[in-house]
Amino acid sequence: MARIEAVMRRTRTPAPGDAAVRDISLRPLHINGRTREVRVDGRVVNVTAKEFELLYVLASNPGAVVSRKELMAKVWESDWTESSRTIDTHVSSLRGKLGGNQWIITVRGVGYRIGSG
Repeated sequence: MARIEAVMRRTRTPAPGDAAVRDISLRPLHINGRTREVRVDGRVVNVTAKEFELLYVLASNPGAVVSRKELMAKVWESDWTESSRTIDTHVSSLRGKLGGNQWIITVRGVGYRIGSG
């Protein structure tokens, strides 16, 4: 049952009319919450579902530091707080796709925050 629930969570996408889904613009980074499209300088950036969710959570809270625990809860729907490289791996991949380290800033010992590009 746990495996089925995990698959269902991963495949669940917000409904197009969902009020919680919105577009985020942090020029030149644009995130379309409805189509799940990410653009930097007008260029489409292909991201995985988890990368999108991670970026969306960070960009939804500009300037705020989002803890690793909060990211695990919101993106992976897990309270597993053991030393996991999952978040680090996804952040590293996103940084590469977005074109640099300036978009996702590491706050050592706490978590991450969105940068200004």
